[in-house]
Amino acid sequence: MKQREVIFYSEGTRMVGNIYLPDDYKEGEKRPGIIANSGWTGVNKVYPAMFARQMTQYGYVCMGFDYRGFKPSGGISGMDKYTTLEMEVDDVNNALTFFKHQPEVDAEHIALIGWGVGGAVCVNAAYRDKTVKAVATLNSFTDGRRWMRMGMGNDKFYKMLRALEEDKYKRVSTGDPVLRHPYEFYPNIDESGDFYVDHTLKELNGGVEASIVSDNNAEPFPTPMSSVIAESFVRFNVQDILPKLAPDCAVFVGHGKYNELHDREEAEDAYKLAKEPKALYYVEGKHNEWMFDGDPKLEGLCAAMNTFFKAHI
Repeated sequence: MKQREVIFYSEGTRMVGNIYLPDDYKEGEKRPGIIANSGWTGVNKVYPAMFARQMTQYGYVCMGFDYRGFKPSGGISGMDKYTTLEMEVDDVNNALTFFKHQPEVDAEHIALIGWGVGGAVCVNAAYRDKTVKAVATLNSFTDGRRWMRMGMGNDKFYKMLRALEEDKYKRVSTGDPVLRHPYEFYPNIDESGDFYVDHTLKELNGGVEASIVSDNNAEPFPTPMSSVIAESFVRFNVQDILPKLAPDCAVFVGHGKYNELHDREEAEDAYKLAKEPKALYYVEGKHNEWMFDGDPKLEGLCAAMNTFFKAHI
């Protein structure tokens, strides 16, 4: 896979990403394109780059980038560690505009891949941009409030809402972004979060942790972020959007059959709500323990996405 770094801007903020090209790409060609997008605390060097390594093998031109608030991309003035899912939708749509103007990309044949909460983000972004022909929402959710309440249980969920209300008042009355550990208000994160930190960052593609920490000015990753993200988790909902994507955009739903982080009910709901053309694909795994180059489960998922994209973009 060949790659080059690119710079674009999202709502005035400098964004850093990469264009990933198939090894057999020849100058002057225009090929179907895919933007691969991270979940929460995800960065371009992890899953977007991994999906690009997979999908460029099928001939696609790919792009990945870091959302606002995650270096090497910038952040909003005065609050670098501040983002919401709505802001990430803006970032994806601005990346789309940039991507469609790249010389290697056939702008009439574009798909989005969204991992984790990025799946719901990409569903929203595809609805905004009618040129997107297909979206893959992977291990994601449709109803943020339901997902979080089910994952936390009522007592913990409502305790979190009270804490978020206090954080919100502090933000609006003092300007303090109120930084918390990024997994503090993420339901059922212990197993997958520990795996991400202890294995994914250290082992994926030979290990990317040192490079990410370097990008982050030597601060350990994942770094504290404003708790405003958790507010957006609760309010984010794509149930009304999914039925409206057809006929412009086909929907691929992929999910770990035993996912403990995002219950498979979310995948079943997404598939039920989407209209044809659509597909539902289950991975015989949980959330992220199979997300490594060479894992047959990852390769099977990517092969299924390729078949779907070939038919619909």
